[in-house]
Amino acid sequence: MAVKKSIAIIGEGETEWWYFDTLRIACRYKFKVAPDFPQHSDIPHMVKLAEDYVKRETDYVVCLVDMDRLLRVPAEMAIYQKLKKKSSRNVIWIETNPCTEFWFLLHFLPQLSMKHYDSCEDVLPDLQHYMPDYEKTARYFRKNNLYNYLTEHGDLQRAIGYAEELTRLSETTPEDRIAYSQMHKVFELIASMNAEETEGSDKNDSKTENQNRNNEYRRQITDFIADNKISDSKTVSKAIGLKASRTRDYLKQLVDEGILEIEGEYKNRKYKIRSKGAYYMHPDSKNKQR
Repeated sequence: MAVKKSIAIIGEGETEWWYFDTLRIACRYKFKVAPDFPQHSDIPHMVKLAEDYVKRETDYVVCLVDMDRLLRVPAEMAIYQKLKKKSSRNVIWIETNPCTEFWFLLHFLPQLSMKHYDSCEDVLPDLQHYMPDYEKTARYFRKNNLYNYLTEHGDLQRAIGYAEELTRLSETTPEDRIAYSQMHKVFELIASMNAEETEGSDKNDSKTENQNRNNEYRRQITDFIADNKISDSKTVSKAIGLKASRTRDYLKQLVDEGILEIEGEYKNRKYKIRSKGAYYMHPDSKNKQR
């Protein structure tokens, strides 16, 4: 069975909660959006929630942070940096400067922009050019499916590409304080987890298929010998259409398991069902007695 990993996504405010909840439902992802209902959470509260999920053995805990207030208030930035540094290794911090609405805007921009935004309020007019009715209210979020709107009217892959490049630029020249979003890392994480589950499932399917094939050959060999009372390796190989070396391997297994017994010396070796009263097992779990 493929090992399924768990993920919890913790948002700083209502916007993140509604976005990832609509994404979870639309894509049928099994991650947990926390807290259980949309509310504002400061950094210390987010850290507490994250550590609670770590204690529950959640594989990855993603914390989404808007940077606009932190950049304006140095004391809060210092707290954030300290708590971020101390948090567990499987807690992943995802920053967007100035706010999540900039991530939404990246779905629509015709080309990469390095425009500077001081606050979320500065982003809204540009975003409303593409989402005219958008407002940062619970009423709007309840009425509109954020993820579906962004993917149907915008371009998720374009947003991911822009986010990757802007994150790189922000790390190269942090003093420029360009707008950026690390949201692409969330989608990379989800894709990686899905790939691991699919790979594990494929391996299990392949293992099951091989086991079924082995069982079928064993059944054919055993049935042929039972029907013919006794037979040599060459005759068995020809009868079931299996290579001589593989036939000998299966015959040895069946002898080792006490299902077959050998009669005669090496060159004249023949195989038969073990003496009267023995059982041989079919892959379909039906036993036959000889």
